Amino acid sequence: MIIFQFVFLLCFSTGIKTINGQACTGTDTVGKQNTQDKDNADYDGQAVNAVLLNDNRYQFDCCGFISTWEVFARNGAAVPIDVKVQVWEDTGTLWNLRGENTITANTDDAENVQTITAPNRIRARNNDYIGFYEPSGSVVTYGGGNRYKTANFGTDQTSYDWDSEGQGNNRDHAIHAIIVESQTPVFTNLDDTVAVSNSEVAGTVLFTLTISDGDAEDDSTQLTIANTVNTGSASTLFEYDSLTLEIKVRAGVTLTPGGHSMTFSITDPCGKSSTGTLTLRVENDPPVITSLATSNNISISEDLTTDTLLHTLVVNEADPFTCQIDSTGVPFVIKTISGSSNYGIFLSAGASMDYDTQNAYVLDLSCTDTYDVTPGIFTVFLNRNNPPVINGLPLAIDVQEDSVVETTLYTMSVTDPENTAVTCSIPTVTPSTTILFHKPSTNFNEFDIVLQSNPNLQYDLVRTYRLDITCTDGRRSDSGVFFMNVLRNKPTVFLNLQNTTTVSSISSYIGQIVFDVEVTDPENDQVQFSMSCVPSINSPFEIYHSGEILLKRSIEGDFVPAYDCYVEVSDGKTTTGPRSLTIHVLDINYVPVIRNLPLPSPLVVSENSALAMSVFQVSIQDNDGTDTHTYTMTSSPPDGILYFDIDSTSGLVSTSATTIVDFEAVSSTDYTLTITVTDTKDSATQNLSLTVADVNEPPVYTKKSYVLSVNEGSAGTILPDPGYLYTDEDTGDTHKFSMACGSNVGHFSISSTTGFITLATDIDVDAAGSATAYTCAVTVSDGVLSDSATLTINVKNINDNTPVFSSNLFTYYLDINYPLNTVFGSAVATDADAGTFGTFTYSIDQTSLGIETFGIQTNGDLYLKNSLTSFGYGASLSFVVQATDTGSIQGTATVFVVLPQTTTTTTTTTNRYITFWEYPANPAWVIVLSVLGVFILCLPCFMVWKNRGSCTYKGRPDDYKERIREPSEVYENKEDMTKKRKFNLRWKPWMWFERS
Repeated sequence: MIIFQFVFLLCFSTGIKTINGQACTGTDTVGKQNTQDKDNADYDGQAVNAVLLNDNRYQFDCCGFISTWEVFARNGAAVPIDVKVQVWEDTGTLWNLRGENTITANTDDAENVQTITAPNRIRARNNDYIGFYEPSGSVVTYGGGNRYKTANFGTDQTSYDWDSEGQGNNRDHAIHAIIVESQTPVFTNLDDTVAVSNSEVAGTVLFTLTISDGDAEDDSTQLTIANTVNTGSASTLFEYDSLTLEIKVRAGVTLTPGGHSMTFSITDPCGKSSTGTLTLRVENDPPVITSLATSNNISISEDLTTDTLLHTLVVNEADPFTCQIDSTGVPFVIKTISGSSNYGIFLSAGASMDYDTQNAYVLDLSCTDTYDVTPGIFTVFLNRNNPPVINGLPLAIDVQEDSVVETTLYTMSVTDPENTAVTCSIPTVTPSTTILFHKPSTNFNEFDIVLQSNPNLQYDLVRTYRLDITCTDGRRSDSGVFFMNVLRNKPTVFLNLQNTTTVSSISSYIGQIVFDVEVTDPENDQVQFSMSCVPSINSPFEIYHSGEILLKRSIEGDFVPAYDCYVEVSDGKTTTGPRSLTIHVLDINYVPVIRNLPLPSPLVVSENSALAMSVFQVSIQDNDGTDTHTYTMTSSPPDGILYFDIDSTSGLVSTSATTIVDFEAVSSTDYTLTITVTDTKDSATQNLSLTVADVNEPPVYTKKSYVLSVNEGSAGTILPDPGYLYTDEDTGDTHKFSMACGSNVGHFSISSTTGFITLATDIDVDAAGSATAYTCAVTVSDGVLSDSATLTINVKNINDNTPVFSSNLFTYYLDINYPLNTVFGSAVATDADAGTFGTFTYSIDQTSLGIETFGIQTNGDLYLKNSLTSFGYGASLSFVVQATDTGSIQGTATVFVVLPQTTTTTTTTTNRYITFWEYPANPAWVIVLSVLGVFILCLPCFMVWKNRGSCTYKGRPDDYKERIREPSEVYENKEDMTKKRKFNLRWKPWMWFERS
């Protein structure tokens, strides 16, 4: 038995395999049992080398492995010779080769048996058939009896259309296969139970299935492994990896303690299967406080009062958990650390602790994940406070009486054993003064003793100051004494004044050092210089406190030949000077002057002025006759330089050579051109003011052609928006529209404000000579200037007319025996629409007649389709003729057909209304009324005459009602009327002699 253990590196296919039929049990033989009985004939010499035995005898009825083949080799076979014995599957279209074994026939005219060992056995399925292929020559014999098919293979075939081969019915071949049942695959490590920590993360492999199958042919592609049943929350918490056979923790879940089971099945292609169950028991991991194992106490000062982190709790727990202090009445708390998910033990803000009252706190704490609680202990020891110590006192410092800046005399360091922040104060200064103070220094617990700025120290009045200093840490304090001694001041001395120097007006620059004044001060005091110059107006020199005299502005263009400058120096207590310095200016240049600017009023430039048109000539004066001058220009607003240029050599201002001055495009209509002329040393600047004047510009169509479409219609119809596209450089202009259509005057009108077109008159393209397209010129004007575009108006023909018959009523008199399919009249219609809308077809509505009696031809001619005899003489028939155009608009007319009470064949056609006497029913009832009238007139006379004797009322005949009504009134429905026509019932007068 070969055991396949599928672990992490196994690539296993668990797609659902087809299980064909019932699995075999035991051993069975398929084919000819005694092959020696079928040695009558063989295929030697025939064009056959492949045979399919599609008979029930050679058909497999279960699923299993072929362990043995037996064939009978023909007499005279060139043994040893190979035969490929095969199993074929019928897919319904092609036949697929399920498998084949090559066996060797070693003995001719005898049975040849060969055992097939794993893994070379063929798995035969239900309804598969035996076949064989003899590429080396004829081997297998046959006798009479069963169905088969033959073929001649050129090469080995994996599929073949056996259905295309002819069916043989009387050959029993000497071949059979012994099939044995397949082994049941099993899980080798199930049933099993696995303990799983609830802290396992997604993707963790918890278990790997291992399997075994006694059939070597059942490799990883043949077996089907599936997770069939889950209990508990197994389907939610775990997942089965069908490729690796691993059971893993599913992503995005939290494992909850409890038992969960997964049942798996394993099935081979023959349906042999087994199951196994894996139970996954999720166990909770209690929180583990690892940080207390290495650090479970801390010492802090009794002075500590702020919210302070004392210990970070490190807890190993995958599930959410919380921690807390279980001790009560202590100034400590457990909470999450800001910016972290960890918990920390904190001293509560505002805590009050006293070493002498309680020198230690033992804190009981715990952490829980809602399933388990883990306790812990943390101890806080208090350190007793020690007083601070002032270092370096007493001390004395010397200070010059001319000190003027704020000066740090001494930085006092205070040491606190607990490193607590201390505060210091100066309760007493002798003699009393406010010029001395202290402040915190840059370092912790250091303080500066400071002399304020401009303290006005006077050696002759006070020579020594005493400061009594006290420092405290809030509980205990220390004190010391500091002395400041005042020293007398000595004046500053000049080293290089009086003196003279020179500077060039051409090569000098702002910030250039002209002269450096040198002094010395016995106390090395910080000194300050001051200076004044003659002439003093706009003096170009200044002195720094370093003693450097610098140019503070350009002197190029100045005409002052020399300056006398007077310098003083002060050390804050004594001022020395003044001392003089004479500065001679060399290389003086004359500045050019613009003579004709500014103008008294702005210069006007019209828009659309010619490119490069001269606008203004700048005129200058320069006493240096040999200087070369250059002109430049800037503009306010800046876009003025787009519209105006200046010649850098001549100073001629002109319009731009490339950009037209456009009143509507400029950012402003008023420009200030700042013109500068320079002689390479000095320059002069003046402003030229320009005003851009507006000039009317025409509106312009940006699209010159437009097309509108409108249906023919009545006056007043508004056409769609033409969508005119035009521009006008003049913002604010009011535009009006007009149009001219040449000879087509009066057809259209235009709105002067919107440009919309309206039909001014009815337009009917059906009328003869009517146009379907009109070309007009549409003009847009700003009141002075204008532009035109072409507008084409296409008028569409619509179906706006109804077909009209020449008369609303047509009357014809026909003999009751008028021949069939013969024209007896016409009902002609016309349609005023042009084109296809004017085309129409005729039809007849004769439903009131009960049968299709009349017909109409395409030209409107009326003809008889069925006999009139069923209606009887004297009948009057009516129907409606219809003319329907292509737009389904319909016109109608009524046609009367009268069947006269005569045997004379008469056909009369009229297009007028029939007269009273022409309607056949009218004479009848007139006659009846006339008879009744005569009777009524005669009755009184008769009664008078009769009264002379006796008279007896005889009554009326039973059918008097039918005799005094029209036939249409007697018969109340269509069936009765039909009967009336059938028996030719006619109205009969009431005879005077009829009595009841």
